[in-house]
Amino acid sequence: MKIGEVARAAGVSTSRIRFYEAEGVIEPAGRTANGYRDYPPATVDLIVFIERAQKLGFSLREIQAGGVASAPHPGACDALLPPLRAKLADVEAHIAASTALRDEIAAMIVTLEAGEGETLRARVALAG
Repeated sequence: MKIGEVARAAGVSTSRIRFYEAEGVIEPAGRTANGYRDYPPATVDLIVFIERAQKLGFSLREIQAGGVASAPHPGACDALLPPLRAKLADVEAHIAASTALRDEIAAMIVTLEAGEGETLRARVALAG
């Protein structure tokens, strides 16, 4: 497949494909007699997978380190389970921290709306 065909099928720009190739995330394309890049059809699935992994928070380095480009089928690679589990744990920790912060802010709003600003200042002074 020519680079434009791959780009259209994967929903990315041709420059994105060249970037992935230059960064070593995808294998370099073969060349036709006239010098055009010639990608195997599986490249489309690989690029779609890379784009999805990036949306899930994986860096190109993480994707590359996981051997995605050399896997026979990126969606079926058992090696992806540990990094996915680790990413999920990171997201859950972030959610827990954000929830705690939200609860603290909401409690401060309730305290201030109840006219207990002086009590709040005293508590902060004692805690500090």
